[in-house]
Amino acid sequence: MRFNRASLTLALLAAVTAGALSLPVRRVTAAPEPSLVPTNWELNFKHGPIERLQIGKDGRQKTYWFMRYTVTNNTGKDILFTPDFQLMTDTGQVQDAYKDVPDEIITKIKDLYNNDLLASPNNIVGKLLQGEDNARDGVIVFGDVDTDSRNFKVFISGLSGETTEVKNPQTQKPVILQKTLILEYNVPGQAIGIEPRPEYKGAKWVMK
Repeated sequence: MRFNRASLTLALLAAVTAGALSLPVRRVTAAPEPSLVPTNWELNFKHGPIERLQIGKDGRQKTYWFMRYTVTNNTGKDILFTPDFQLMTDTGQVQDAYKDVPDEIITKIKDLYNNDLLASPNNIVGKLLQGEDNARDGVIVFGDVDTDSRNFKVFISGLSGETTEVKNPQTQKPVILQKTLILEYNVPGQAIGIEPRPEYKGAKWVMK
């Protein structure tokens, strides 16, 4: 479904561009946007910085990027929390979180921050009870991020119940889009030997 949604987004953009260039000028339907005021439940999501972790194995260094977060349910009802995380770079790389990430990386991050309550990707999925006392701590991990990228985005779905149905311009089949949070980052050019430090540029909601 992720591939279908990404394809749908590109198709919608292509339709808008084609419509803008065609003569005579015709009305073109823009890609849907989230409501300015939430129309459904929405969880509170707080995140830390993107950090880098290097692990030596078999004489080689493996680099992982991770982000700690806390999710809180103040919606007034218990919510089934099923998050999904994806990273997209300016070089065209699209990667799902936790792909080819061993369990030992999660354990290493727990030890690094002395946080035994940091839930693994599998354990954090489930019913999220209401209130600050039931907030959950989690971590997003990506491996093999393109080192040539200088800008990337992290897509986070599962934080909102807002959805909308649209037709795929290519197939005319209905597709459900979810309200999705995007976190944007810039990686400044670094001198040799200096650790890259992604800069947080901001967040926005989209339908994806």
